[in-house]
Amino acid sequence: MPLINYVALRALVEELDALGAHPAPDAAARRRLEDAQYTVCVYTGVRDPRRALGRARRLLAERPPTAAAGAAPQVEAEPVPLGAAG
Repeated sequence: MPLINYVALRALVEELDALGAHPAPDAAARRRLEDAQYTVCVYTGVRDPRRALGRARRLLAERPPTAAAGAAPQVEAEPVPLGAAG
């Protein structure tokens, strides 16, 4: 059962949104986009980056953002059904 840090996942989704809003201007930006896509795939257990981002958004929709600044990260075990990896 994977552990999900919702604070880190939210930051990753926000970064992907920012990186995907405009075409990558250089090789470093493209590499960062690829790294972030890979990370969201690992985080969600889904192989396709678009599906992984969708799963991340669904997970985050179930959890409101942490209200208190400096609060401990929200880390919980999230059940993953067999065969869920896409």
